[in-house]
Amino acid sequence: MQNVLISHTALRLPAVGLALVFLMGASVALHAMDYSLIEKLPGKVAAAKAQSAKGWDSGITADMKEASYQYNKALVVLMKDLSAAYYEPDVLPPGAIDDYLKALYTTRRFVQNVTNPKNESLGTIAGLDVLGEVTSDLEKSLTDMVEAIVADDPKFKAADWRKKWMKALAP
Repeated sequence: MQNVLISHTALRLPAVGLALVFLMGASVALHAMDYSLIEKLPGKVAAAKAQSAKGWDSGITADMKEASYQYNKALVVLMKDLSAAYYEPDVLPPGAIDDYLKALYTTRRFVQNVTNPKNESLGTIAGLDVLGEVTSDLEKSLTDMVEAIVADDPKFKAADWRKKWMKALAP
């Protein structure tokens, strides 16, 4: 079989048509992705939880908060890793995930304040509520990212991965 080079002018395809042909071919290439980073996520989350467990189990509010902040930072690093590996640069530009984290803390604190119209003391443990809500949001975002990345790829064992992921997220 002989390779034949055909220019877009020979086919009389406008640039848009040529781009469409390229994109149609590119969609097949997306299914050939390397999912090794995604496969490692449950283990990385389990390791981050194990590292934070000492602080969470201390019974000292300050240590519990610090452990939660560190765990949330670890989740953000994983989100950044996914973004760098699988997303187009303009989808999640530099700083977007950090901005998202700040917005989560701001939103969760706002929601907590809305439920306290008399500004009564909620106690020192209340700060852990905000951290826990942010943790849930970050874990959900990671789940959503993975599901979007692997969507419709029959080669990725999504059900198996999800079982490992849910086990890693379990308390």
